[in-house]
Amino acid sequence: MKNTKFWTLIILIIFLFGSFGAYFISSLTSGTTDLQLENKEIEITSPTQEEEDDESVLVFYSSTCPHCEIVKKYLKDNAENLTLTVKTLKIDDPKTDKDNLALALKKAQECNLGENWGVPLMYYAGDCLMGDQPIIDYLNQKKSN
Repeated sequence: MKNTKFWTLIILIIFLFGSFGAYFISSLTSGTTDLQLENKEIEITSPTQEEEDDESVLVFYSSTCPHCEIVKKYLKDNAENLTLTVKTLKIDDPKTDKDNLALALKKAQECNLGENWGVPLMYYAGDCLMGDQPIIDYLNQKKSN
């Protein structure tokens, strides 16, 4: 009896995660943002077009990512000492953060990362860095003494 309940629970969990995953993926491809990863074309409309033309460092993050929290804490603690303007852009929710997510995908493609990218992701002047320590090391070089 215990074994049957265990497997029923496992199947239910798998079903729920599968359903959520399908919802998440479908919501990434719906909406007004035109994402065509096969053709490597992404159309971005305002307000993210301003970030595209900007000379700021873009740091893409997720609120559930522990490595992103490390970068955000570093940015908060060192804001006055950085010689670059840094913009943090959340990409958690495909509905509310879709412009930021589209911009992150475009920057990842611009850096030839393909589908092998994650957060934290930093973009500046045509280059991308991933991971808390590489981003912090780079920003440390940009600090005023």
